[in-house]
Amino acid sequence: MSEPDSIVPPPGSVPDEPEAERSTRAEDTGRMQLAIPGFRPPPGVRPPSALPIGPPASAFPAAPPAAERGAVPSAADPPDPPAATGPWHLRSADGIEFSVPDRVVVGRDPKPPAWLQGATVVAIPDHTRSMSKTHALLEVRDGRLLVTDLDSTNGVRVWPEGSDPTDLESGVPAEVPLDAVVLLGDVAFLVERAPADSV
Repeated sequence: MSEPDSIVPPPGSVPDEPEAERSTRAEDTGRMQLAIPGFRPPPGVRPPSALPIGPPASAFPAAPPAAERGAVPSAADPPDPPAATGPWHLRSADGIEFSVPDRVVVGRDPKPPAWLQGATVVAIPDHTRSMSKTHALLEVRDGRLLVTDLDSTNGVRVWPEGSDPTDLESGVPAEVPLDAVVLLGDVAFLVERAPADSV
């Protein structure tokens, strides 16, 4: 009679895994699931309630046009989405939103300087008082959105999607790309634009 290649212990002779270790491993698994990277504010910025989840990333890359795919477009092909060339729009996670049709001065209680008389004034609630009374100028030039720090105390940062945030120099306009986040002090706004045919 040949002996077996491996020895199998009889049932009940090997103790089960202690309950404490099983629950610890379950907790660790839960922690790993919760540790998915999310929106992280730039250095020195407290994560306020107005901070959006982050610069949105497209879940799926846009498909190339039918001509580049080598396919002949047919009537069954869905039309391309309309280009986002409508008015510029800023929105916070707390529901504060406003449009920038031309020139807009923002802050807790904006008082535009003489050279900005006639600009639209937008007062933004900021209970943390991280935003200056007259904080920044947002303006549209040649279809582009620009932001200028109006010598604010806590500054202006532009955070383009997929890039690092940039601190702006006071008085120097900087372009704000679509889907970027603009930080006015600690208050963050997502920059959007409506499709042309929605206006």
